[in-house]
Amino acid sequence: MLIEIVISVGILALVLIGVSDLMTRTQRVSTFQAKRDEANSIAKQILNDYRLQRDNDPDGFAASVTGINRQTCVEGKEYSCVALVESVNGDVDVTVTVSWVEGENTFSINLNQKLNDL
Repeated sequence: MLIEIVISVGILALVLIGVSDLMTRTQRVSTFQAKRDEANSIAKQILNDYRLQRDNDPDGFAASVTGINRQTCVEGKEYSCVALVESVNGDVDVTVTVSWVEGENTFSINLNQKLNDL
């Protein structure tokens, strides 16, 4: 009788450890996805800012556009942004990279947009 109780408690402990591990992994994935979505939103906003620049100054945009390289893209958030801008024959290629650190790893997303003269 006592052996059955000890075995039952051991099996229950193993099940609870597995459930705890699953919950921890689910939380990490959820946090990662939220940060990835926020980084994607930041990159889209930066691309939109370049489109607005082009729309406001269509004639001088290709000659005056420059890239950015900021350690902090959003006040109070730990994302770094790099916008690489290449102007070729009046067209402007913009590649935005938004990076963030999670634990010991650095993750990033890249968005690219080709902006033509209007």
